[in-house]
This record gives sequence, structure tokens and C-alpha cells, in this order.
Amino acid sequence: MEEAGFFGIGHLDLSVSDVEASAAWYERVLGLRRVRRVAFPERTMIVLRHDASGLVIGLNQHQGFPGEPFDERRAGLDHVGFAVARRQDLDVWQERLAALGVEHSPVADTEVGSALVFRDPDHIQLELWWSKPAGDAPTSLVADRDVIERSSPLGVDETVRRLADAAAAAGATVFATIDHAAGARSVGLDMPETQVLIVGNPAAGTPPMLAAPDLALELPTRLLVRQASPGAPGSTVVFSDPTALARRYGLSSEQVAGLVDLVALVDRALGGASDG
Repeated sequence: MEEAGFFGIGHLDLSVSDVEASAAWYERVLGLRRVRRVAFPERTMIVLRHDASGLVIGLNQHQGFPGEPFDERRAGLDHVGFAVARRQDLDVWQERLAALGVEHSPVADTEVGSALVFRDPDHIQLELWWSKPAGDAPTSLVADRDVIERSSPLGVDETVRRLADAAAAAGATVFATIDHAAGARSVGLDMPETQVLIVGNPAAGTPPMLAAPDLALELPTRLLVRQASPGAPGSTVVFSDPTALARRYGLSSEQVAGLVDLVALVDRALGGASDG
């Protein structure tokens, strides 16, 4: 019998007391996009989507809703956690929530990660969470180069495939894959395995390019995947740090939010690689 499995959360449905008010809150605070509104015989549902991650959230207002606020101490849902790529992203979110007037906890640092907790209009507990890398940190921001590195236990070909699949699943376009090592071999030269994956999403890239037209020089994003070291397993992924691009082109964190989501996309792809 073929082994059953799944590869992620397809959608998340929440029950709310006022579906229109909650939908407006999730759009304003978390940047979700309204997809459709459906009227069923006993409930009304508004479907929202987070384009960068592909997460779909359904907000449901049921007839006969008792009007009681959410309480995680009852059996059922405890909270919803959204992953961020870096610890400093929580500081940016803390500033955003404060600017929007959303009550929240201070960022709490633990041995395994850091959390920022807040609640939606029905008191449903939401959390932004950063996981601390285990053991030797597999990620780094390379000093003075404005790039981010990620380590993959897999070879270059498989890592590129994982990244391409993750990009497609998130609604991004894979424009090209450039195999530099193959190009070197075609002219009689030797080069460690090196490929560049070019990916982009107009929904994420167009707004910041409208604000800073020269940013088009940097987009679509290039993900460099190269052999970690000669004869050693694994590979290294290198790409431009979106927050560095924001500084370089004078953009706000909100304007490059879609580009920052790329970091989480890479982490999801390589997290699967780490699991084998």
C-alpha cells in the first residue's frame, strides 16, 4: 500500500462573530487578500489568501453564534502561529502592530525561538514565531555583502528542485535556471556545481518597483545554489537580503514585505530538505 502523507496546511477556517469586520482586520493587519464571499444556508464565509505563503484562511460567521469570545482554555484551537524568517522580523512586526493600534505582547525570547502574541477581534490568539536554528546555525547574514546564506544537506540539483517546487507552490514564477558549471564544461573549463534559479512574483515585486523603479535591476530574485565545498555533501543557497534592498532603495518594511516573504519560502524548502 502506498504510504499516505501530506505536505502542508491547505487552509485554516476560523469561526468569528462578525465576518466583515474580521475580514477587514485580517486584511489590514496581516496583509491578506480577500478572494471571495460565500453565503451558505447556515453560515457566511469570507475566504482570504496570503499570496506569498499560499496560506488560505476562511472566516465563518454561523447562524446562532453564541457571541462568546474565543478562549484557548476550551478544547479545540489554542492559537495560530505564523512563521517569520529572522528574529529581527519580530521587531518590525512589533512596530507595525503598535502603529495599527493592535494590542500585543512584547517579543519573548526562549531557548528555542522568539514569539510575538496578539489577538484578532474575537480574541483568537495569534502568534508570530521565529525558530532558533538548532546546533551550529545553518543560516547567516554575510557581513558587508547584503546577502543571506542558507545551508542545504542536499546536492545542488536537488536543492534547486526543492526551491523551484516551493516557489511554484507559493504562486511565484520560475523564469529560468542557469547552470554555470555546465557552461564552464562546454568551453573546457572546470567549475564546482553552481546554478542560479530566477524566481519572481509580480504581486510581490511590482509595488516596490513602482516606488523605486531602479529596483527592477534586482528583480526577479536570483537564488544562487553552489556546492558547499569540493568533495563534500550539501550545498549553499545565497540571495540578496530584502531588508538591505529596502535600505538601498529607501523603501519601507511594508513596501518590501512581499520580498521578505521569499526568506520564509527558502526556509520552507530547505526545512523539507533537512527532514530528508
